[in-house]
Amino acid sequence: MLSIARIKPVKMEASINGPLPGEWYASLLSTGRKGGSVIHFLHHPTLISILVLGRSLNKALDQLPVRLAGLLSRNGFAELMPGFELFTQPEIYTTNSRSILANMTKMKMDLEYNLALLEELDPHEINSLEDMYLTYLTGGKMARSAGEEYIRALDQLNKLLSGRS
Repeated sequence: MLSIARIKPVKMEASINGPLPGEWYASLLSTGRKGGSVIHFLHHPTLISILVLGRSLNKALDQLPVRLAGLLSRNGFAELMPGFELFTQPEIYTTNSRSILANMTKMKMDLEYNLALLEELDPHEINSLEDMYLTYLTGGKMARSAGEEYIRALDQLNKLLSGRS
């Protein structure tokens, strides 16, 4: 992704404290259509998935705040939007976190399958996919770090809304 956007990768040394603003991870997905690509953004630790049509990371970063605001407002979490601090200059890093990379790979396969099933890649269908992935079960190390066997983005957002992180 970074090579396509001509962004030089940087290793992040500091750790993020608290659930917000958190970290965003991105991967390029195939839609199963000629010339069709989608950029998948995954937020850690909430596990929110945002999908942006196209393959330009720079353009997708411009759309990320708008797409996130739409997802949060559609699902009753609009008041959490300021905590994500998306209207600041993004800092782009690489990761070697096997847990994040494993979950991104699993989600990539599942999302590409669901994208290929869509008749059209219109905004309504993309919104529906984002909403559906709020209930996507994630297990493994990410869930265990939250003290659970499995976690969902919806549960993570509800915890944030109720003041429990």
